[in-house]
Parts: sequence; C-alpha cells; structure tokens
Amino acid sequence: MIANGPPHKPSPRGVQLSSGAKPAAGMGERIAHFDWRHTGLGPLQHWQASLRIAVDMMLLSPFPSAVVWGPDLIVIHNDAYVALLEGLEHGLGTSFDTLWQAAWSDVGPWVFKALEGRSSFVEDQPLWIECAKSGVKAWYAFSYTPIRDEQHEVVGFLHKVIETTASVDMHHKWREQAQSFERQIKRYMDDREYMWQLSRDAMIIVTRDLKLQSANPAWHRILGWSEEQVKDLPILQLIHPADRAELQVSVIDFVRQRGAEQLETRMRHADGHYRWFRWNASFDGHLLTAVGRDISEDREEAMRQSRALLLNSQRLEAVGHLAGGMAHEMNNLLSGIGGSLELLQRRLGQGRMERIDSYVDLARDSVQRAMSLTHRLLAFSRQQPLAPKPLNMNRQLADMEPLLRQVLGAEIRLNWEMDVEPWAVLLDVGQLENSLVNLCANAYEACLGQGNVTIRTINTRLASAFPDELGLPPGDYVALQVMDDGHGMPADDLAKAFEPFFTTKPTGRGSGLGLPMVHGFVGQSGGYIWLESVPDHGTKACMLFPRCHEAIVEPPMPPVPQVSRANGQRVLLVDDEHNLRLLMREYLRERGFVVCDVTDANAALERYRHDGPFDLVITDIGLPGGFSGRQVARAVRMINSEQKILLITGYTDHPLEPQLLEVPGTALLLKPFELATLGNQALLMLAD
Repeated sequence: MIANGPPHKPSPRGVQLSSGAKPAAGMGERIAHFDWRHTGLGPLQHWQASLRIAVDMMLLSPFPSAVVWGPDLIVIHNDAYVALLEGLEHGLGTSFDTLWQAAWSDVGPWVFKALEGRSSFVEDQPLWIECAKSGVKAWYAFSYTPIRDEQHEVVGFLHKVIETTASVDMHHKWREQAQSFERQIKRYMDDREYMWQLSRDAMIIVTRDLKLQSANPAWHRILGWSEEQVKDLPILQLIHPADRAELQVSVIDFVRQRGAEQLETRMRHADGHYRWFRWNASFDGHLLTAVGRDISEDREEAMRQSRALLLNSQRLEAVGHLAGGMAHEMNNLLSGIGGSLELLQRRLGQGRMERIDSYVDLARDSVQRAMSLTHRLLAFSRQQPLAPKPLNMNRQLADMEPLLRQVLGAEIRLNWEMDVEPWAVLLDVGQLENSLVNLCANAYEACLGQGNVTIRTINTRLASAFPDELGLPPGDYVALQVMDDGHGMPADDLAKAFEPFFTTKPTGRGSGLGLPMVHGFVGQSGGYIWLESVPDHGTKACMLFPRCHEAIVEPPMPPVPQVSRANGQRVLLVDDEHNLRLLMREYLRERGFVVCDVTDANAALERYRHDGPFDLVITDIGLPGGFSGRQVARAVRMINSEQKILLITGYTDHPLEPQLLEVPGTALLLKPFELATLGNQALLMLAD
C-alpha cells in the first residue's frame, strides 16, 4: 500500500530515463504470458471484465500509458511506457509507488485524487526528466483517470504521460488526442451494453418474481442454453434443488439490503450437469443484476485436495494399525525367544543339562516364525527382493500340487481348470508358492475342512485399462484364480481383506498377513488382485499377471556342497549390524574360512586394496555412509573382474539390477537366514 508514500523525496534533477529499448515481443503478448498468480490481481483468467477492457484500451493508446489496479496499485503498461523510466522493462506487475518512488512527492497527491474518483491532467506542474542515453531533457505532463468496476466503485486509474516540450500547436494537438482518448475510455467503461457483451463472467438480470429477463453471452456460453430456451424462465428451475431455499432467502435479504455480499450456487447446464458460480449482485428497485464467476474447477480442485487429505488420513490409520499388529506379534515372538534363553542360562548356571534341547528348539521356532513374519511384511510392502524368471504357469502349478493338497487336507477336493497353452509369466517361484499356500489355507478355513477348491488359469487380453486408468494398462495377461465353495465373506470383511493384521479367524489361528502378503507380491510383480465373495456362496481370489515374451528356461537342480568345511579360503565380510557380523564371522571361521570383517563400504575397499586378494566378498546391500553393497561389488570388480560376491539383504528400497545378479560368481541371500545356509552358500560359490 502507498498510504504514507515512500520514505524519501525525489532528487531535484527528477527521474533518469532509460535507453528506451523496446521489448522484443509486444506488450500484449507479455501480459498474456506473465504469471499474475503471485500478484494481487490473481490469474489472468479470473480478471474482472472491467479490468480486461481497460487493459485492451490502454494497449491501443499511442501515449506511454499504464493501468494501475487494486489496493496494491499493480501496474500493467504498454510498449511506449517501457521507454519512460529506467527499470520499467521489468515493471510489469510491480506496484506504481515503487516505480515512481523518486518522484513520489510530485506524483503521490494526484494518485490519491484519482483513487477518490477525480480525474486530473497535470500540465501546469510537469516533471523535468533527463534522458539517460542522450542527455536530452524534456518536460512531461501526467494524466490520471479513475477506473470503475461494475458496481461503480473506483478500483484503479489510467496513467498517461505526454511530452510537453513541443510547440504550442503540437501541445494542443496532443492534449486534444489525450482528452479524446479519456472520453473514449470513460464511454466504454460507462457503456453497460459493452460490458455486458465483452464480460467473460456470467451476467443475468432477474425480475422481482425471480424470472430470468436476460443473460449475457458468457452465461449462455458457460451453461449452453439458448436465449429462446430461458427467456422469462423462473430462475429457480435452473438452480440445484439443494440450493433453492438458500437462494430465495438470500434474494429477499438482498432486496431489503440485508444480504451477504456473495453467494455460491449451482446452476444446471443444458446437458443436465451443474456448474458452481460465485455471485455478486445489485438491485435498482425493480431488477436484480447479478455477476457470477464460474468456480467449478476451483471447487473440484478443493474436492481433490480434500480427498487426498482423507486418503492420507486413512493411510496413517492403516500405518498405526500395522505398527500395533507388528508390535503385538513381535512381542510374542521375542517373549518366546527371551524366555527360552533365560531358562537355558539358568540351567547351565545350575549345571543341569535336562531339557536344554527343548529350550533351544523353542527359541529356534520363535526365530523361524519371526523370519516368516518379516518376509510377509516385506511382501505386503512390495519391498521384498524378488528373483523373477519366465514360467509356464500350468507346469509350475503341477509341481506345487503335492504341497497344495497337503495344505487342503484329504477331505477337500482340488480341481484344476487349466488353459491349454498358457502364456509365459515373469514371477518369483518361491513367492508364487507362498501365495498359493496362503490362499489354499484360507480356502481350507472357509470350507471348514470339507468342500471343493478349484484353481484356474486363463489367457486374458485387456482392451482397456483395468479396473480403471490407475490400474493395469491394456495388454495380455495370465489370470490365476483360486475358488472355494466355503462360507464366503460379507461386504465389510471383503473391503478390509487386504489390510495387514485383519483376520476373521479365532485368536491365535491367524496373523492377518496372508492376504496382504499375496496382495503385495502380485502388485510387485506388475499384476492386480481382487476378491469376489458372497456369504454362503464361496470366495474367488482373482489375479492377473502380465504376459512375458522371454523364453522359458528349465531350472537346474539345486546344487549341494560337496564338502562341509572350507580349507582356509579368505572371506571379506561387510555388514554394519555389529551382533550379526560377529555371529557370521564366528560361524564362518568354524566352517574353515579365514574372515576379515568391516562395517562399511569405505573400510571394505581399503581392506580389499591392502589385504587382498580374497576368495569371496560377502556384503550387505544396505550400508551406512551413502555407499551401498551394490557399489562395493562394482568397485571390487574394477580391481578384480572375476571376484566372487555374495550379496545379503533383508530389505531394499530399490530393485536389484538383473545385470548385477546375472554376472558369473554373484549370488543373493535374503535375511533372515540360518547360519548354516550362509556357510553352504559360501562353499557352493567357492566350489564353482
């Protein structure tokens, strides 16, 4: 605001002129492309009709001219105005008092008069301005013309600058042209019909009995009605039923001069949908004139943001539920492990050896259950490391049949409905097996141990995105379905089926992680899963996996180490988890390896350069310091291209590059693992 003016007065010499260089692009184009959102005027498409008209007329002026608008006195000027002062080439959207700060003592009083609604042509007090480029001095007279909006309120002024050093005849000629231009601006601003036709906002005139007398072209364009369709139509017929009562009360209050300044309503489009408008109105005693701005897109954006906030709230609730369930399960497992170790320690301290094996077995059982829990959580979060390969779904299911029959039991009949020639899919065999075991276990529970389970494969081609634009893209997929004829699921349970730790099973008979794990695995594999169920009519789990065009390679038989101990081979062990690293080091030494262990990637590379070579490098993928196990593998292979590397990980936020695992002498081991598995894998790699 400029109520108090700038803090200093202009210099006696006046304001220095710029070089007068004209912008490369016309000012009209610059105004159209200027980002007005960060000014008091707001986006260009939301400008009032009176502002747009004033700017259009200003751009046609041969004089250096500017429209100054709003409480912040934002400047919109023409090309000629740019050459007037230094800095005006960047003056678009700047406040007027900032641009004319050096001459404010002369300019300010006339600005305040214009804002009070009084026009001024200041020729008896011109400013003496020196051209910075040529040094030529000239006198300039200023003109200030108030600009009013549709409610006849002063919202700004037109500022024009005229050089007055020419001859008297030329001076009078310019003055007459300027005054003519002012009269033209005033005529257009006062011409209601012109405003009516040019306004981009909707304008309507309504009678006292709320009949639509007329509407401007913008209203017809926005809502699609013709003049014949709505002439003398009761306006309430076009208002959304939920808004009609509020509109009637607001109109009565407004006529009595008690109404609110603005009102938001929905009006019906010609094709049947509704658009939101924010209305301002005036009443002359007989007719109500209303100006409405279409705010449908603004409200839709607000609704999208509201939905996003709701979704984030639901996600936070799910995270809280997940954390609570995880804490409950882990506390149970840790209690079993801690209790077993405590009793084992007491028995050893007492010198009693009976039942020691049972305490160890109890602790190992809890550890195995904890491993399974973490794997399921990683599957649910889609963060588990996968080792996908091209599969024939029918052949893979046939290999799993004995395991699935064991899960289902003798009294459940397993039926197969297989596509004759299913397309290949790219899946992790182990996770596919775990998913089918979970689905069959759920089917067994739903059938109460007796019934039918059907597994079906179908080649499926999607012609459009499924189930919506955010889902699977069009293409070829292999459908895998698991159906049972059990008791089914109600709609409320079906909606929560994939939430972690949600289960309808009795306490102690289900962790609530089976279906979430399947959901995570299918999603991480690029597929989609959904459930179909009706109470007392069974449940169908439907999965879609993308078709794979790679050739299917028969897997080799899993290797078995020929020796149980190493013969002094050197191992570089890299892991930042202190306790785990000590256990791995001790076990590998017991198996005959010579082990050097370090905590991070930098220490590993330094040890490799000074104490190498090593027969095997075992490194965790997630290491501190921003240098991962992947980078350790690449770095050591730059030193020794044939270096054998065993990568270990329990979590990775970035998928492992297939090229890294395909390099000969590279293997991956997932945490948590048994120490024996680590030792056997190391022996297998060194035996190659």
